[in-house]
Amino acid sequence: MMNKVSVVIPFFQRESGILAKALSSIHSQLVPEDWSVDVIVVDDGSPCSVQDEVRHIKFTEALRLKVLRQENSGVAAARNRGLDEVDQETTLIAFLDSDDIWMPDHLARAIAANGCGFDFYFTDNRRPGHHDSHVRSNCGPLTGKFIEAAQQKNGVLEIPTDFTVGLILKEFPTQASSIVYRRGIAPHLRFDTRLKAAGEDVLFFAALATTAKRVGFDLDSYVECGGGTNIYFGHLSWDSPRFLAIKVDQLLAHHLVSKMIMLSPLNKEWNDAHVVECRRTFGFHLLRNLAKHPSRVPSAICRLVRKVPLAALSLPMDLFHAIRIAISGRTQSMET
Repeated sequence: MMNKVSVVIPFFQRESGILAKALSSIHSQLVPEDWSVDVIVVDDGSPCSVQDEVRHIKFTEALRLKVLRQENSGVAAARNRGLDEVDQETTLIAFLDSDDIWMPDHLARAIAANGCGFDFYFTDNRRPGHHDSHVRSNCGPLTGKFIEAAQQKNGVLEIPTDFTVGLILKEFPTQASSIVYRRGIAPHLRFDTRLKAAGEDVLFFAALATTAKRVGFDLDSYVECGGGTNIYFGHLSWDSPRFLAIKVDQLLAHHLVSKMIMLSPLNKEWNDAHVVECRRTFGFHLLRNLAKHPSRVPSAICRLVRKVPLAALSLPMDLFHAIRIAISGRTQSMET
């Protein structure tokens, strides 16, 4: 009987050739002979044409392509459209962002890990110009410490499910393109489309990890993250027009985590404290923009009121806290 991996790719790019590289990396996968791969590309109103990107890639019965088109609705909606199209016979689901690429062994190692009982698999990733390893850089200190303590040099390292949830909330080592999971553990789980600027992946993968019986982390890196159009990484400067929207959605994501996911006492304590931190960070950057870009402030406040009403009620207190921070000169902790 043929097993199947379904790969969901949300596509919105302004530069040609990016998706072609991602698809070529799937075409190069060394999957076992009794496995097939369905590639589902969701064209989310992309300025670049999908057809131009796929014309030089040969698809076969074992590597099939489906292209779906929709009006631009954001990455969460695009991934959900792809998940809705996944064949019910699919064993594993993988995500690949359209500007990322996989090393040739990525799916084979995920399939082998699944055969060993890991129903949630992820691997390290590199981002040229930023880090060669997410978990061995400043991005993932807690994950790095866990790996060092395990003293395992290669292969797939098991990470306790609850600890994985905490890592996702605190430092997010589970970049979307590094994830492969067994469809059966959460066939109806979808991304929250209210989160358009940030946080949709944190909420989804934290919820996904709670459904897993065994989580495996591949100590070798099989994912390279690219530098295409990205509404999150492209707007991380506080001066960016979308920065306040990112801060609101990060706050909403962790607010939803508290409401929707059964967290352990330690993870709940951390997440509740982080919600307060997100509120105060938003207040701090709201004041910053009030001084330099006052026209952005009303829409940011409206977004907060609409998306996180309870946080909006606390805004005066958070602004007062931000003013105290500014007066004392202790701005470093609020910078990110």
